[in-house]
Parts: sequence; C-alpha cells; structure tokens
Amino acid sequence: MAEILLVEDEANARKILSLGLELQGHQVCVCASPVEADRQLQSRTFDVVLTDLRMENRDAGLEVIDMSRKHQPHARVLLLTAYASADTAVAAMKQGAFDYLTKPVSSEELASAVERALFDAASDNNESGRGKHKFDTGSEQPSVAGVAGEMLMGESEPMQRVRDRLKRSANSDFTVLISGESGTGKELAARMVHAYSNRAKGVFIPVHCGAIPDGLFESELFGHRRGAFTGAECDRAGLIESANGGTLFLDEVGELPASVQVKLLRVLQDKRVRRVGEDREHDVDVRVIAATNRDLEAEVRRGNFREDLFFRLNVVPVHMPPLRQHREDIPLLARAIVRQYSEGRSRLTDDCLHKLVSLPFTGNVRELENLLQRMLALAESSELDIQLLNEVYSGVPAGSDVSLDSMQKQEGGLDAWVASIEQQLIDEALARTGGNITKAAKELGVSFRSLRYRLKKTLPSNEEA
Repeated sequence: MAEILLVEDEANARKILSLGLELQGHQVCVCASPVEADRQLQSRTFDVVLTDLRMENRDAGLEVIDMSRKHQPHARVLLLTAYASADTAVAAMKQGAFDYLTKPVSSEELASAVERALFDAASDNNESGRGKHKFDTGSEQPSVAGVAGEMLMGESEPMQRVRDRLKRSANSDFTVLISGESGTGKELAARMVHAYSNRAKGVFIPVHCGAIPDGLFESELFGHRRGAFTGAECDRAGLIESANGGTLFLDEVGELPASVQVKLLRVLQDKRVRRVGEDREHDVDVRVIAATNRDLEAEVRRGNFREDLFFRLNVVPVHMPPLRQHREDIPLLARAIVRQYSEGRSRLTDDCLHKLVSLPFTGNVRELENLLQRMLALAESSELDIQLLNEVYSGVPAGSDVSLDSMQKQEGGLDAWVASIEQQLIDEALARTGGNITKAAKELGVSFRSLRYRLKKTLPSNEEA
C-alpha cells in the first residue's frame, strides 16, 4: 500500500482516478490545485505524486514537480495530461518527473505506472544503503494472479483457449508475443504468464513503448552513465536491468525505433545490457514478453521492423480476441468491473446488460471498463439502468447503418447523427492508440489542433483536463 498525492482540478477525473487507486489498495490524498498540493507536501509524507499537467489554464503540473522535489525528493512524480507532446515529456522528465501518462489512462496503465514508481523508489533505497523500502519487490510482493484471472475471465471458447495457451507458455522462459487490438487485455495476459511462471516472486516491469519520447528510449530501457548526456546527473539502471530475475513486458513493441531494435536483439541473444555512455556490459536474467496491436509480419515486409527481432520475440505467439468475437462474456465482465469499482455496492439491471451486449465496443474491454466507470461516477443510486447507459454512451447504436431511416430514429436530426458518428470514430482512434492524441489525429487524417478542438467540443466536461 502506498501513500499517493493526486492533484487534478477536474472533479470527475479526480473521482475516477482516486477510486481506481484506492481499489488497488493505496491511500489517496486528493487536491484540486497546486496551492493545496503544496500544503499537503509540507504536512504529510507521500510515496507517489500523480499530477495533471494542465490546471488553472497553465502548465501547473510542472510547478507540482518542483514542489515535490523541494519538500519530498524521495517521492516519484507521475505526470498526467491530455496534451501529448514529446517536448513536454522531455521537459517534465528533466525537471524530475518519473513517468508521463497520456489521457485517457486506463486503470491497468495507471496501476503499472505506480508499480514502476514504487519499484524504482525501492531500488534507490536499497542501493543507497538507507534500508529496505516498505514496498518489497521480492517474495512479499502481492501476487497479480488474482487480478489477471479476474479480468481475463470468460466462459466463451476463445477466452478458454487463450487462458490455456497463456498457462502453458508460462512453464518456460521463452519469449511470448501477444497480439490483438487495443483494449483486449494484452498486459493482463502478460501478467498472467508472469504469475504462473517460476518468476512469479520476481518483479513485473511493464513498458509502454508508444509513450516514450524518441530521445529517451535508450536511456529508459538500457540505463545510462552519469554525464552521458545533458541531465544525466547520476548512474541509472534501465528498465531491463530493473526487471532482473523477473519479467519485462514491452507493450506496443512495434513502436521501437530501429536503433533500439538492434540493441534489444543483442540483449535477447547475449543476456547482457550496456548502459548509454558505458563501455562495460551488465548480465541480466530477464524474461521478455512483448505485445502489439500491429501486424508485425507486415511491418517486417515494409522494412519497419527487424525480421531477426521478430523471430526472437515470436517464439510463443498468443492472439487476444476482440470483444466482438466473444460477446457472450460481456455480462460476466461488466458485472466483475462494476463489482470491483463499487466494492459490491452497485449492480447492473438486466435491460442494461442486454444493451451492453449489443454495443460495438471498438475499444474492446478497455472501452467497456471506461463506460462503466463513467456510469458509476454519474450514478445517483446503486442501480445502473438503461436510462443511465443511454445518458453516458455517445456512440452510434450497434448494427445501425448510415441511412435516412436510421438517422430519423435518433433525436436531434442530421447534426446529432453526424456528431455521434464523429464521436464514435474519435473514440475508436483513441482506443487504438492508447489515448495518444497525436497518433489518433494521424489515424483520423486531421491535425492535432483539429482533434483537440473536436474533443473540447464533444467532451465539454473535460475541456481543461
């Protein structure tokens, strides 16, 4: 359990984020402004600070980073923002942020980031001789088997096949390549492999390759020597070394630059890693699990991904089915998600469950989870009914076609119909790119500024998030 300071000026986001962190077993102190955060940092001790970048119409998150470094330099700062920018990420990390998360962030991504932050703090404490941190990453580490088993539940044949393959692949140290659309639970599948393997008592280090700015890839993965580049104030082990004795999960591995692909291939072949700016190599004992929503074989043919690295990663292939291929599992998943986030206090009505099964869910389980979180945040009673679902769901009804007849069935006429189609496409692009606005804009064929304007227009409650 960690003490976490959450700084977020948007009320709904504060509620959802704090609820998610509390359900992970953490103690959360919530602040709506940097001024409140400064008071808390001077009066209480925190392990992690999670702060929004954009508050009060300015980059107030950078101020919170400075406050944290001043009052509690041991705390790891996680920056959360809807304004994806490599320049901002580099500036934040140089200023002292530990990691950079892009909105919308799923509960899985947030849990992973907090886990990495706590592990990094524990490593620093152990290496500096200040004694063992209260978050032990050895045998006392909480098992993730329960979490993985819960979210990978399903009685359908596709899910039974996936679980069986994951358990069987856990018995060896061979690399596993998990493919599937965004939101299908690839990280949870990787955690399941780790939990059933002989490395279960070791650490599980997840790395979202699409979230690391190009200039920081080598330093983050392989580590660096003091003075190797501007801002490298001390020697630092990379994420590969941090996963020694455990499992390294490379999510969206297709995003790796060519130069990093070469170095990763050498790590897989030689089990040794060389930090940036160093001559000597370090032995590592790490199992690598990779995931991608791309067709890596097609990327190999296009020359975007090394063929030899693909073969090294694709020893045990596992494909996660999209939610539309096992719709019969939606009621089971929905009840489990609501039970988890409401601690058993809320329930879905039968007509609401029936409607959920009919929705398209192009964002898969992640979209289902996000939708149910919105319902819980806005519910006025413990019963989640179809009226509430219709209020929060903005997508085009499943099975509808773009025709005059189907448009006339929806209130609001042409403008409302076009807006709902636009919102569905935006949601799908954001789901495919893990919430990265820059990449989503590219998928949609519009500029970053245009997409941000559309998000502000269609989601006014998150306008300043």
